[in-house]
Amino acid sequence: MAKLIDVYQDKFHKVYNILGLKIKIKNDESQIFKFKKHEPEIKKYKYVHLMNNGIHAINIIKFINKYFDNNEHCFIFPCVMFYETQKKLEGVKNVYYCPISNIDVNKNNKVIVHGMFDPSLIKALYKNKNVLNKTYWFIWGGDLYAAPDSKIDNYVRKNVAGILTSFDKDVYENKYGKCNSYYDVTYPHEITENMITQNLKEDGVVHIQINNSADETTLEMLDILSKFKDEPIKISTILSYVTAGQKDFRMQIIKKGYEIFGNKFHPLIDFIPKEEYVNHLASIDIYISNQNRQQGNGNATFIYSLGGKVFLKNDTSVYKKYNSIGIKIFDTYQIKDLSFQEFCGFNAEEKQKSISLLKERMKDETKERQWRTFFND
Repeated sequence: MAKLIDVYQDKFHKVYNILGLKIKIKNDESQIFKFKKHEPEIKKYKYVHLMNNGIHAINIIKFINKYFDNNEHCFIFPCVMFYETQKKLEGVKNVYYCPISNIDVNKNNKVIVHGMFDPSLIKALYKNKNVLNKTYWFIWGGDLYAAPDSKIDNYVRKNVAGILTSFDKDVYENKYGKCNSYYDVTYPHEITENMITQNLKEDGVVHIQINNSADETTLEMLDILSKFKDEPIKISTILSYVTAGQKDFRMQIIKKGYEIFGNKFHPLIDFIPKEEYVNHLASIDIYISNQNRQQGNGNATFIYSLGGKVFLKNDTSVYKKYNSIGIKIFDTYQIKDLSFQEFCGFNAEEKQKSISLLKERMKDETKERQWRTFFND
């Protein structure tokens, strides 16, 4: 009997052969290239943002340049960037590319590190306490939860001037002690309702998505949901990238998903265009995160804002934050004890109240006030 799934590597892709269907996924390395080094005149800027790659960086740069004076803000990337990031920021005058060693920020008012992942940045901050004392860390998630446990890493993270996060203040303080200052600040949402171009909802079918990446915890959730395999459901899961720091569980997830649910299982193996992805998310009725920390919050928020039901683990920071401000999030740990009707149900009044609160948080005006408070403090 032929293998259900086979996988092999070519120069720039990992190739999946699923029942004869070949799907290519670009290696991360094929999307990265080096840029000419620029020496920014950063001393003229009041706020220096040290950036990481990806769509998050693109959106926050555009947001700050839209709502604040771009003569006061500059955005600096290291010398290696994703191609898509560079292409979408081409021509933005206050974006620079240069190594950390060439950056002199002693004259600037505030330094904002967007995701503290770069070891060379951490070493530079450790050596220059004057800069560290004016550095604020916007926590992305993995840079906190999977931070290296070393003398230098711990010192830098503990001694930043402040942290910017909506969900992870308690996690930070449990790990590093009381923060020097805290600002409830979030990024603009990358996907919005006006981006929906096609209604993919299927009448009479409950569309369920598990996690936002090829995470090991997806395997456990497939087993938990197996009791609903005979119900009118469709199961999706995102397998186009792997949770940072984890092994690749894509093959196991695909195998188990098809074994349990057959043609009700729909893994998203390859990256898809943003328009298609937005339409996919808009079709989801129930979003389940079985991951052990806040991940995929943008996906969950968007699905919720359209009337979907969201399950998160009750010990995650997003679950605690949202429920504390009146936005009802359901507990992933309870799914194993729910009937299908209970699993799908959501009190209409409670749902509408939660959606209203969530949409207020999602507004650009709300986020602009958050950032202005931080910049002016």
